[in-house]
Amino acid sequence: MSHSLLFVKDAPAMIPSIIDLWQRQEQRQRKIDPRLHPERSVIDLEDRVQHGLEDGAVILGPSGRVRGYVHPGIWPLPETSLLHAFLTSRNGITQALVLPDPQDDDAHDVAEMSLLALATFWRVKQTTGELIRWPSHDRWLEPLLLLHGFALDSVCALRREPLLNELQSSSSFTVRYAHPEDEEALVALFEEELTFHERYTPFVRKSPIVLRAFRAKLARIWEEKSIVEGAPSVLVADAAGIVIGMAENTLVEIGNTDEPGFTPPGHYGCLDNVCVTSSSRGQGVGCRLVQASFEMWAEMRRLLTLDGYLLWYNPDNPSATRFWSRCGFKPLWTTYQRLHAPSVK
Repeated sequence: MSHSLLFVKDAPAMIPSIIDLWQRQEQRQRKIDPRLHPERSVIDLEDRVQHGLEDGAVILGPSGRVRGYVHPGIWPLPETSLLHAFLTSRNGITQALVLPDPQDDDAHDVAEMSLLALATFWRVKQTTGELIRWPSHDRWLEPLLLLHGFALDSVCALRREPLLNELQSSSSFTVRYAHPEDEEALVALFEEELTFHERYTPFVRKSPIVLRAFRAKLARIWEEKSIVEGAPSVLVADAAGIVIGMAENTLVEIGNTDEPGFTPPGHYGCLDNVCVTSSSRGQGVGCRLVQASFEMWAEMRRLLTLDGYLLWYNPDNPSATRFWSRCGFKPLWTTYQRLHAPSVK
């Protein structure tokens, strides 16, 4: 089956067809998972396509019918970003990836051409790695992504209701808020967590930049910034004066146009990081930290409205997958990442 590639800026008349295909994709994906972002209006999608005219591309069927649409982008990380622990310095992203129904005869061919169009754009822009995000329960695209060199990176999981008094844990330690004297212990714990995750994924890496960024994040707490002002709220598990675990929480606001566009707009309590020292694992420390985090969010609900709770975990880490499923977090969307080998000069 023959398909062709056309830049959107040369075909503005095709915008209504792109919008129709996009709406049908969102309808299909929401049937699979109703928790996804509500289907967007024609006006919203038209605005998104208009903004993609410069770099977007359309995949046409043999009869000239629109069968796919991609809008690639670039996400360079600031030098001081904590995300250097998980991403490369210059990342290719998809601001839109619109494909036909997977039951259609040409769905695989259209997806193949879409990925090639993205790769061409990213190669010209000299990215150091690429990300593709896709709804977790719409699994048909995953085998093709793996064939194109992408690998499972992380899962964004959602829980709508608070988790209160549902987890069993030990009483051999106490949970309290972090204070400045804990900083070295927290940094050591964060570094241990990164080292642990390096076993499971090539996308996690520790570095002096990352550790400095983590210290800068903690500094916002010591400056007495609130979670509403962008500071994290860090709870620690304290066993006779020794920090054996921590839970880092932040407030996340998702807008209607935030990428990748699968999470419904709203305010979410986010469990950024829950980690426990290796010698204390299996003793209920993580469960108690999660429970305490939700107790903290319950207090905050008196001051702000939360639309749910989010976290990201590594799906290749079997203990994380089991633990967060036990806590009632269900995958919403998945990130696939592809790294580039360093060029030899």
